[in-house]
This record gives sequence, structure tokens and C-alpha cells, in this order.
Amino acid sequence: MASNYKSSYEQQGKELAAIREKNRSYEQEIAEKKRQMNEFGLKSDSEMAKLKTDKTQLERELKDVKNAQLASEEKLVSLTAAALNFEKTVGGMESSLKQTRAELDSARAEGVKLSKNLNEITANLEEKMAQLASLDTEKKRLLEEKTKLEQGASDNTGGTMVEPMTQVPDSATAAMETSADAKLQGIVTAVEGSLTTLSIGSADGVAAGMIFHVIRNDNFICDIKITEVDTEASAGAIQLLQQQPKVGDIASTAW
Repeated sequence: MASNYKSSYEQQGKELAAIREKNRSYEQEIAEKKRQMNEFGLKSDSEMAKLKTDKTQLERELKDVKNAQLASEEKLVSLTAAALNFEKTVGGMESSLKQTRAELDSARAEGVKLSKNLNEITANLEEKMAQLASLDTEKKRLLEEKTKLEQGASDNTGGTMVEPMTQVPDSATAAMETSADAKLQGIVTAVEGSLTTLSIGSADGVAAGMIFHVIRNDNFICDIKITEVDTEASAGAIQLLQQQPKVGDIASTAW
């Protein structure tokens, strides 16, 4: 019986020692868990602080991005308005340019018309001057003839006709026969810059200062004012340019 108690006591002692050992193991494990929890808490606090800082930085950057976006949108609106104004200005300039070109074409056409009228007036004036010169010469001849007749009558010559001292020059007669319809005509043989060469010269009646009208297929090209004259050719400067003259174009002093 006593041996049973002793055996039971020893058994209880062993179990108690095992329980105590297990309890120490649990306490160590709990302490380790607490330490880990403390470390985790410190680490979590640090990460939370870092996250808050990052959040603040991101919020600041987001605000900057929004401000930049607003500025970009305002700039886009401004650029769009400027582009519309520029298109309107360009449209006005194009319209003004078209009007200016139309006025320039009209002025050129008017210049050609005025030049034609001037040439006609000049030809008529030269014809009238030649006729006046011829009439003046004829008047002098008639006066001389009258004087001779009067002198012959006073000398009882029987009214014999006396040849006048002043004769009507052939040039005056030719001048009377000259008309604005008389013309010289040739062709363009060379074009070098503003100098154009024609196929007719002094042998054909060309003289410096003459104006030749250049045409192609009944279209007015330009005028040529003669500055250089040779026997078989002449050359002059381009005036009233509408198109660049070409070799083969017709050049005439009359329209």
C-alpha cells in the first residue's frame, strides 16, 4: 500500500515537473510573441508614418498636376482663340490681296488702253503737224507767186506766170500722205532679260524711240521701246509687260 502511494507521489511529481517545464516553454513562447508583437507594432508605426508622408506627398503632387492641367487647358483655349483670329486675319489678307490683284490687273489694262490712245494721238498729232508744215509751205509758194504776178502786171508782162522761188518739198507731200494706219511689222528674234531684238531695222524704217506692240495669238504681250537700231535689226526695252515675250511673237507699230 505504502509502495503504491510512493509510486503515485513520484508519478505526480514527474507530471508536475513536466507541467512546469511545459509552462516555462509557454511563457518563453508568449514572451517571444510579445517581443515579435512589439517589433511588429514599431515596424507598423514606422510604415504608417511613411505611408502618411507618402500620402501627403502624393496629394501635393496631385494638386500640382491638377493645377498644371488647368493651366494647360487655359493655354489651349487661348491658343485656339489665337488660331481662330489668325485664320480670320489670313482670310482678310487673302481677300485684300485678291482685291489688290484685281485692281492691279485693271490698272494694267487701263495702262495698255491709255498707251494705245497715246500712240494714236501722237500719230494723229504728227500727221497734223506734217499737214500744217505742208500748208505753210504751200502758203509761202502762193504768196511768192502772187508777188511775182503783181510785179509782172506792173511791168506790163502780159500776166506771164513766173515760177515761184519756193518749191513744195517732196517730204511735205509724203507727210500729207502719211496716216496713222501706216505700220511697221516684224517678229521677235531674241529675248535677253529686259532687252528684246526684232527682225527689222533702219532699212525698214525703224528709228530709236518707236514703240512696237508685241502680240501672240491676238493677245497683247508687251510693248518694246526701240533703243538700238541696225540696218537689218533693232532692239529695245520691254514696257507694259503682261507676259514674257518669246521668239516668233509678232511686233507691230499699229494695233
